[in-house]
Amino acid sequence: GLSLLYNHKFRKRGRNFSASASLGNSQSGSTQDVTNLSYQYIPFLGAKNTFQYTDQENTNSNYGVRFTYSEPISKTRSLDFSASHNFSYTRNDKKTYNIDSLTKVRTMNNILSNDYENNYYNDRVGVSMRTTTKKYNYTIGISAQPVDLRGKSLTKDSAYKPITRVNIFPIARFTYNFSRSKALNMSYNGNANQPSFSQLQPVVDSSNPQSVVAGNPNLKPSINNTVNLSYNNFNFISGKTLFTNLAFTTIKNQIVNNTIFDPSGKQFSSPENVGGYYNVMGFYTFSKPYKNRKYVITFNGSANYNHNVNLVNSIRNIGQNWILSQGGVFEFNYKEWLELGTGVTYSINDLKYKNPDGASTTALKNASSNAWTFTHYGNIDVTKRLILKYDVDYTINNGLASAVSQNPVLINASLEQQLFKKKNGILKLAAYDLLKQNTNISRSVNGAIITDTRVNRLTRYFMLTFTYRLQKFVGQAAQGGGFRNVKDAAERQIRMF
Repeated sequence: GLSLLYNHKFRKRGRNFSASASLGNSQSGSTQDVTNLSYQYIPFLGAKNTFQYTDQENTNSNYGVRFTYSEPISKTRSLDFSASHNFSYTRNDKKTYNIDSLTKVRTMNNILSNDYENNYYNDRVGVSMRTTTKKYNYTIGISAQPVDLRGKSLTKDSAYKPITRVNIFPIARFTYNFSRSKALNMSYNGNANQPSFSQLQPVVDSSNPQSVVAGNPNLKPSINNTVNLSYNNFNFISGKTLFTNLAFTTIKNQIVNNTIFDPSGKQFSSPENVGGYYNVMGFYTFSKPYKNRKYVITFNGSANYNHNVNLVNSIRNIGQNWILSQGGVFEFNYKEWLELGTGVTYSINDLKYKNPDGASTTALKNASSNAWTFTHYGNIDVTKRLILKYDVDYTINNGLASAVSQNPVLINASLEQQLFKKKNGILKLAAYDLLKQNTNISRSVNGAIITDTRVNRLTRYFMLTFTYRLQKFVGQAAQGGGFRNVKDAAERQIRMF
C-alpha cells in the first residue's frame, strides 16, 4: 500500500487546499480438505461420504484520490468543496475438486468451481458552508455519491446488470462550546453500501450439501443514516469528568440472508433486501475525585438496542437485542507512591424474536446471557525508580453454550526500572496470564444466528522490554484520578475483551 497527502495554506487566512491519493494491492490464498458425512433417512440410504479439495485465490487492488478546498467568505464563514474518486477490483478464483475415496485422485468439479471478478467505482462530491465562532461552529451542506458496480464470472455464463446509482446525503455538524472543557456535539452521517459480487452472482454453491448458498442479482444497495450526539465535560483543576454519547442508526434496504429449510434437513440461503432495521447506542463515563484526589470514584455504563429483521422460510421476523453494561471503580491514591483500584462490571445480552404482529415466534429461540467482571489493580513505587504494577480480572459468565462457558481469572504483573538522569529510559519485565486462563468469550447476534465463541489465546508468557523516550521534555505524570494509568486501563480493557 502507498498513500500521499499534500496540503497548502494560502496567504489569505482560511483559504486551504489539500489532495490525497492512495494505492493498494493484496493477495491471499487458502486450501481446504472437506469431508461431508451425511445420513439420509427418507428413503433410508444410510451414510454417504463425499470428499472435496478446494483451492481458492483472491486478488484485490484499489486506488483513490480526494481533493478538498476551503474558501473564506467572511471572518466566520467559509465554503468547503470536496471530491473523491475510488476504485476497487476484486478477483476470486475458486477451484473445487472431487476426490476419489480409494485412489485419492482429484477431478475438477466445474459446477462448484468459479472464477469471477468485480469492479466497483465509488465517487463522492460535496459542498458545505462552515461557520466558526468562539462559542459554536456548524456545517451544513449536501453531497452526492455516484456508484458503479460491474461484475462477471470468467468461467460461467453469469454476469449481473451493471448497477449505476446516485445517492444524495445531507451534511450536518454542530458544536457548542460552553467553555474550554465543556462541549456539545451533534452530527449526521449518511453512506451507501453496495452488495458484494458474491451476493449478486446468481450461482449456486453446494459445496456443503447441507447448506446451499446462491446470490441475488436484484439486490439494492443498503443506505445507512446515523445521527450522533455527545456531551463532554472535563474539569482540569478538580479532575471531575463526564463523557456521554448517543447514536441512532437506520438502514434502508438492509441485506439479510433468507434461510429456507426443506423436509430433508437441508437449508438454502440467499440474500434479500428488507426494511425496518434501526439501532440505538449510548454510553457514559463519570469520574469524581475526593480529598485532593486521594479517593476517586468512577462509573461507566452502556446500552445498545438492535431492532433487527431476519427471514426464515421467507417469513419476516423481528429480533430485539439488548446489550447492557454497568460498572464502577473505587480508586485509592496515597501520596505519589501507591495507587489501588477495585471495581465490578455487570453486563447482559438479551435477545427475543417476534412475528411482525408482535407475537412470540416458535421458529427462533430466545436467548439471554450475563457476566460479572471483578477487577483489582495496583501501582506501587517500591523505590523512586522501581515500580511494581499488577491487575487481576475475574469474570463469571452465565447463559452461554455449555461448550463455551468458562470463568477465567487473568493475572498480569510487571516491574519497571527507570534509567538515566531524566528517567527517559525504562527497563520492564512483564508477566502475562499467570494462571494460564486467557480466553476470549463473547456472544454475537447476526440475523437469525446466535454465535457463542471462546478463543484460546497465548497464555502465560513473559516479556522483557526496553523503552527510550526521545522527547525533549519529560513531564511528571499526574497522580490519582486515573491519569497515571490511562494506558494501563486501556490495556486491561483490551485483554478483557
